[in-house]
Amino acid sequence: MLKRLRIWFRALFNRAAAESDLADELRFHLEQQTQLYVRQGLALDEAKRRARLDFGSVDDVKERHRDQRGTRGIEDYTADLRYAVRGLWRDRALAIAGVLTFALGIGATTAVFSAVNAVMLRDLPFRDPERLVAVWEENPDRGWHKNSVAPANYLDWRAQVTAFEGAAGYTDYQTTVTLLGQGEPQLLAATYVTGNFLSVMGVTPLLGQSFGEGDDWDSGQRPMILSHRTWRNQFRADSAIIGKSVSLGGRRPWQVVGVLPEGFAFPEPSTDVYLPMLWPRADREAVYFRRAHWMRVVARLKPGVSPQAANTSLQTVAKRLEEQYPATNTRMGAGITPLHDWIVGDTRRPLIVLLAAAGVLLLIACANVGNLLLVHALGRARDVALRFALGATRARVARQALLESLVLSFMGGAAGLLLGWLGARALLAMQPKGLLPVSDVAVDYRVLAFATALAVVSGLLFGTIPALNATRQAPAEALSAGGRTFTGSRVRRWGRYLVVAEVALTAMLTVGAGLLVRSYDRLSKVDPGFDPNGVLTTKLELPGSRYDSATKVISFYASLLDRALALPGVEGAAVVRELPVTFASWSSNMAVAGRAPMEQSVDILHREVLGDYFRVMRVRLLRGRTFTAADAPDAPPVVIINETLAKQYFPNEDPIGQRITFDRVPDSTSFWRTIVGVVADERQASLAQPSQPEIFAPFAQDPSPRMTLVVRTRSGTDPVTLAGPVRLAVRGLDSLLALTSNRPMTEVHGEAMSRERFTSALVLVFAVTGLALALVGVFGVLAQLVQARFREMGIRLALGAQRADVRWLIIRHGTALLVIGIGSGLLIALGATRVLDALLYEVQPTDALTYVAVGFLIFVVGTLASLIPALRAGAADPSHTLRAE
Repeated sequence: MLKRLRIWFRALFNRAAAESDLADELRFHLEQQTQLYVRQGLALDEAKRRARLDFGSVDDVKERHRDQRGTRGIEDYTADLRYAVRGLWRDRALAIAGVLTFALGIGATTAVFSAVNAVMLRDLPFRDPERLVAVWEENPDRGWHKNSVAPANYLDWRAQVTAFEGAAGYTDYQTTVTLLGQGEPQLLAATYVTGNFLSVMGVTPLLGQSFGEGDDWDSGQRPMILSHRTWRNQFRADSAIIGKSVSLGGRRPWQVVGVLPEGFAFPEPSTDVYLPMLWPRADREAVYFRRAHWMRVVARLKPGVSPQAANTSLQTVAKRLEEQYPATNTRMGAGITPLHDWIVGDTRRPLIVLLAAAGVLLLIACANVGNLLLVHALGRARDVALRFALGATRARVARQALLESLVLSFMGGAAGLLLGWLGARALLAMQPKGLLPVSDVAVDYRVLAFATALAVVSGLLFGTIPALNATRQAPAEALSAGGRTFTGSRVRRWGRYLVVAEVALTAMLTVGAGLLVRSYDRLSKVDPGFDPNGVLTTKLELPGSRYDSATKVISFYASLLDRALALPGVEGAAVVRELPVTFASWSSNMAVAGRAPMEQSVDILHREVLGDYFRVMRVRLLRGRTFTAADAPDAPPVVIINETLAKQYFPNEDPIGQRITFDRVPDSTSFWRTIVGVVADERQASLAQPSQPEIFAPFAQDPSPRMTLVVRTRSGTDPVTLAGPVRLAVRGLDSLLALTSNRPMTEVHGEAMSRERFTSALVLVFAVTGLALALVGVFGVLAQLVQARFREMGIRLALGAQRADVRWLIIRHGTALLVIGIGSGLLIALGATRVLDALLYEVQPTDALTYVAVGFLIFVVGTLASLIPALRAGAADPSHTLRAE
């Protein structure tokens, strides 16, 4: 075996030496035979002649010897590879066009696949991630599904669900803290977690230790854990940070107990610090601790326990809690979802749509390159015919053609992988907030394997037809009469098929893009219920350790409002709990005085406002009044409701003066409020979701430390110019307070459509690129047709045909291809675009206007693309044709 390996190695990598040894050995045999005949008495020349006759053909012996080495197949493939490279080098224009076209298709597909891989295929960076599940609550009466969890319910699950090895909780939102003592005050994103959070996740801190379950309750300690990014950026990767005290804007410092490893990005990649819950122990038995739903829960299943068995155990506990706590848990169900699926969430469908769009673009690119190779094969028809005439087999010729396409595909694949890497970085940088729940889109072995597979499959796909076409050539016909009619008709026929396929794929892709664009246009025209123009928004969050009373919180925001109103260029200012089209605020039940309790639980949203918020945001007052300075903390409690709530719960009566409470079943402890006004609806969670019933309360009667200042500027004043003065106003009230965000309301409004805008724009770019490639294909096929029939055109003109008729002949041929391709593509789109249904807003996947517009657009631009070949055909000179004959 070692001897054979040495022979193979020598034959493959030191061919000159192997051939020299073979020649020496053959020469030795001939010399020995010659000497034998000389000793027998023959003359030297006769002895040489007899020796050569006995030995036979030297070349034949060499070939048999080479076959015995076992490297013939490799040598043949190597020779064919060199031939393919030389052929592409000779036709560099075709090679460059093919590589660029293919790189475009594979680059787009690889970029999107990189995101799909990072979000959907990559394993979670936790120990035994398949055992991690998200646990949620649901209530059909309130329309809740996969909803956040009440802390008391979570604690009962943790203690009673036997299928859980452990269950941890974290806040359903990020809060902010102000880091002091590290230069200028810096805002850090904080997530509150239960003490067993890291142990359930299966993550060990890089430095220090994690929290303990005792940290769920306030014992006077203030431990904190830093993310790796915060440790590196804010604390310069100080390895002695463990045990040090850090000020987060309150009176009491926090102590760093751990640093997380790099890459840990749960529940949000932007989390800077992790803080323990520190619940007061008195909360455990409080009603609101089971009524308020604001946590998310992740559980680790015991080894060998299936998700189905765990869900059964969870349902048993949920039923028990419903019986024990009917006031809060009636019809309150629970469920589990694998954590990987939970993290992917609603990102899955947009990514699949983008990957499918990129795949269609790649198919269009393959068809385009296939057409280029057909033209290339047509130019080499006589060369291939000569090979057949000299004894080449059809398999060898087909292999050479296929290798040529594979060389082209691998070159394009390498360039496409580079484009894909750059595209993945651009995708991560330009993505709208929340589209990709990951902080990194790496090119790992899956992406490399995917790109390689694309290169191979695509090379085979667009190289098969030219290879098959090469094997069907008849040498005698190809060499006769210059080979004018040999394979030209077959090549042109295959070219027409490929162009029809290109146009069909382009029509399907463009319909998808058109539907998304139409949906985005509809969404952009939705009335949000407010005027975002000329408004600056500034989010703030007061640290509870320094603003530990309602009086302090109210005083700060009232002073800030006064300072904002005094700024030059300000028309009005107000403070609101949550901005519209960003987040649905907290919710509750509701009961109306004098009415029986509602049969089913209701879900009413709440927001608190300070100042004339409705005038600042230009929300119409439909009835009654807005809040005034008289609605003070000690004044009778009042509220304003939106139009949806008024229509739904007061359809045939005036709601003004009605009294409501936020309890489903009122009792002696219920707090009653009087409705004093009705305002028009605002979109709360997003533009795509209809307005929900909502109650507004005066901030003085329901203060909150986390609020947003909204400032409307006078006409002609850019709200961005007020960002600095507002920041100074905040700094003047509290120099240790940092702003969460400071941006125009138009930007907030635009962000509400960012995902739809991003998806539709990217698919539209793919569609436009595909359309351009399809037009190149139409142009190429018609140019081939004109070149092949140029002599015919000259004869037609010589016999009296009009030039317009000749031009129309070419245009008619092109439009026929367009009609067939467009019709096929639109039929395919009728079924394929149904996957977009969940991404569309007020647009059906079968929207007739989109289909007609796309068909018309492709037909018009395709017809324009056929004009240049048609004009060339009409310019044929009959005299040249006749002289040539």
